[in-house]
Amino acid sequence: MIGAVTFLWGLSFPVGKIGLRGMEPFTFLWMRGLVSALVVFTWILWRRGPLRPPRGMPDFWWNMALHNLNFLVFYHALKFTTAGRSSLFLYTQPILLTALAAYFIPEERIGRRAILGFAASAGGLVLLFSDKLSSEGGSTWLGDALTLVAAVVWSSQCLFLKVRLKGVDPFRITAWTQLMAVPPFLLLALWWGKWWPDITDPDVLIGVFYGGLVGTGLAMVLWVKLLAGYPAGRVSAFMFLCPVFGVFLGALILAEPLTALMLGGAALVAAGIYLVNSERRA
Repeated sequence: MIGAVTFLWGLSFPVGKIGLRGMEPFTFLWMRGLVSALVVFTWILWRRGPLRPPRGMPDFWWNMALHNLNFLVFYHALKFTTAGRSSLFLYTQPILLTALAAYFIPEERIGRRAILGFAASAGGLVLLFSDKLSSEGGSTWLGDALTLVAAVVWSSQCLFLKVRLKGVDPFRITAWTQLMAVPPFLLLALWWGKWWPDITDPDVLIGVFYGGLVGTGLAMVLWVKLLAGYPAGRVSAFMFLCPVFGVFLGALILAEPLTALMLGGAALVAAGIYLVNSERRA
């Protein structure tokens, strides 16, 4: 399951770049959220599951707020830093999530081998994006700082989801989270002045429907299931594969360059994941 999630989210990088050729980021986000919500609600009806949000559970709404805050901060950060730097700083999330889980959930504490594995994977990401870390002639500190804030929000939301929403149907969590993303991002797109793209543009259709059906539909449901059923540290270690898949799929689909340093970085990420998941546990 985690292999499928990381591959599908990794594919979201090149597909997202294709989609953004024909629309602004906030337009992409509200349209993707709407498609995802419609698909998952239809899925719930087919499964005959509960449609309404659970009553008397404010944590259900707090989870949505954290999820959408992450995207809001991250897409704002992209205006002030490079794509490579933002990818690197955003994927401090697995380390942050593991640290939070180890602190708040005693049975999820990790040992030296797992710490070494996370360090190796983080070093692999540095190699992977080493040729994309330049500031391109301008200061990136604001964008870098905002991306780190987004990583903190994302890791906090994942821990909140694992601890506070146990037993809640992942389909219902995903459907309502995506539906509630539509109004704020639609308002931002209207304020930006380009809220409706050319829907006959194949790039727009590819970006929106892949993002809605797969990236924030199927993959989000699987992610919620994984967090509910497996240790956060082991699940989060695999998240380092998302940018690895993104780089390789970008080379395959968009003919982006693939260097020896990138290959070395990918190998280091894989070694780190092996170390985390091969640690002996009592």
